[in-house]
Amino acid sequence: MAKLAFRFLLLQKKVLFKKTNLREVRINLTLTQHLSCKARINGFKANLLIDTGASNSCIAMAQKNYFSIMEKGNPFEAAGAGEDKMKAILAHNCNLFLGRHFMGDQSFVLLDMQYINATLVKEGGKTIDGILGNDFLRKHKVIIDYSKKKMMF
Repeated sequence: MAKLAFRFLLLQKKVLFKKTNLREVRINLTLTQHLSCKARINGFKANLLIDTGASNSCIAMAQKNYFSIMEKGNPFEAAGAGEDKMKAILAHNCNLFLGRHFMGDQSFVLLDMQYINATLVKEGGKTIDGILGNDFLRKHKVIIDYSKKKMMF
């Protein structure tokens, strides 16, 4: 039974990756063992972490002016992986490019990411400008191919 299930999964993978209209973006494995990708937000270069466990895509509050992001709505408290709540605010209509692919307007949550970046640097990694979260990954039906270091949608 296990052999049959394995063959079915292999067949599904072959069928899935035969789609010719999949767009591909190169992803990197950081020194801290996180996935990241290069992007452009409103025309400006960005380094984004790919986090399947993050509910929402986020941008560092400190980068708001660099990316020319306009806030929308009132501040609210957001919960992260830690116990503390963080001040957050929504940002809408951010033009997002991954590689050469225009992904359309993406909403982000603006958060204070100083703690995240300090932890990454302490572990020998580079700082990030934001996070591509589950909202983006599900919307675009993203497939992550770890062996080829590619993200497809």
